[in-house]
Amino acid sequence: MKFLRNSPRWVFVAGLLLVSGRTGICLSPPSELTAEQIVRKAVDRAQSAQADSRRADYAYTKQVVVEDLDNQGRVTEKKEKFFRFKAGLGSLEQIKINSQPVGSARLKKEEERLIRQGPQLVDAKSARRDDHWEKYLTSELIAKYQFRLRERKLFNGRPTYVIAFQPSSGNLPVHQIADRLLNQLAGTVWIDAQEFEIARAEIFAQTKVTLGGVMEVLGSLKKFNYAVERIRLENGVWFNRSASGDFEGRKLLDATHVKTRSETSGFQRISPDKRS
Repeated sequence: MKFLRNSPRWVFVAGLLLVSGRTGICLSPPSELTAEQIVRKAVDRAQSAQADSRRADYAYTKQVVVEDLDNQGRVTEKKEKFFRFKAGLGSLEQIKINSQPVGSARLKKEEERLIRQGPQLVDAKSARRDDHWEKYLTSELIAKYQFRLRERKLFNGRPTYVIAFQPSSGNLPVHQIADRLLNQLAGTVWIDAQEFEIARAEIFAQTKVTLGGVMEVLGSLKKFNYAVERIRLENGVWFNRSASGDFEGRKLLDATHVKTRSETSGFQRISPDKRS
């Protein structure tokens, strides 16, 4: 399903506002902040982070795996992509299909496709930005949901607020196709209690989502599960560390079931003179 494979911006928006967490140690006393105040602080933090250039101090690698499954849940194709990022820009280093590396011609073709599909993420040919999600975490987005503070827990050694969310209404307006999904999302988000960064979240669609068109001609989703976990590096910079998704539905007349996962690793600080 193209709208899942290509990970359009609304998937990242949803995943990064809203995304499964390890069981932690309960903390007390409860926070004096309300759930809405905590989420508002997270939005303010995200907006201010847009001007933070410290991510450019790092180089790292990312592996993205996409699996197509049949109606019995068996993998029919597995595609792996390996990216190398430096100073916020990255290049596609390798592709494997069913564990076999593809040739240079296929790799070049895939690079060109990535550029065409996401010009807002790309600065030059075979280079693209990564982890710049903050501009999508807005007041307009969180206005769609109601929030409940469940508890406080340690997550990766840091105190977090554990907040559940669900749509604020069963009749939210639809202005664009993305709203059809966003209006159905619910889940849990872990927000760092000291810096109000999203530490982890999990989301799911509460009901089947019709993506539009007469008789759902554009497609529909009957399963949408997405999770992301983030990591704080030593100088206070946050990155996505892992993400996973399980999407099942239909595009046009074709049933589709796709599972995705990504892992980011090998963070290394680089000196300013080595950024370019």
